[in-house]
Amino acid sequence: MRGNQLRGRILEAAAQVLREGGPKPRLITSIAERAGVSRPTLYKYVGDRDAIYDALLRIELERVVEEIATRAEGSLSPRDDYIDVIVGLTLEARNHPALQAVLEKHPEIVASHLPRVLPIVLDIALPRLGPILEAGARVGRWPEIDPRVAITWTTRLTTAMAVMPLPEDSGEADLRREVGALLDVTQSIAARRSGTGTS
Repeated sequence: MRGNQLRGRILEAAAQVLREGGPKPRLITSIAERAGVSRPTLYKYVGDRDAIYDALLRIELERVVEEIATRAEGSLSPRDDYIDVIVGLTLEARNHPALQAVLEKHPEIVASHLPRVLPIVLDIALPRLGPILEAGARVGRWPEIDPRVAITWTTRLTTAMAVMPLPEDSGEADLRREVGALLDVTQSIAARRSGTGTS
């Protein structure tokens, strides 16, 4: 079996173990047993716990960024599409079995990994989404924005909404309303700052 295939098998086993009950005291052993490999093989092809979490996060984020890029390339309504992206990412995270299992049983693991999320997101998203945002701005489809800033704040917003849900934003319609209100506030502030708003 090739190294990439073996790594993929180990990571799939890790995702299954996490979905079924979150991190366990014998997490590495459980993953190795599920993947049918030895612990030394697991360490060789994936690494320790942190490397496993980072690899699983990267897999999820690569899929999500590709979905967002496909949507952005054909966007006719950036505001509505942006709301769709924020709401979709938030709901996906809130319904992700492995993430929810970890949040429920070991929130300290999520807290310790939050600072690692943004660098991984930027590493994946900037090369894929940056050119799309810049091209859209050139033809007037998107406002002119710094892709790094847009990706950073989108990540911060969705992460906060995913791990700190409120009763008033429990459903999709509620989330759409809340995100739309946030965009209205920021647009109003930006308009006043540039002198185009009313006093």
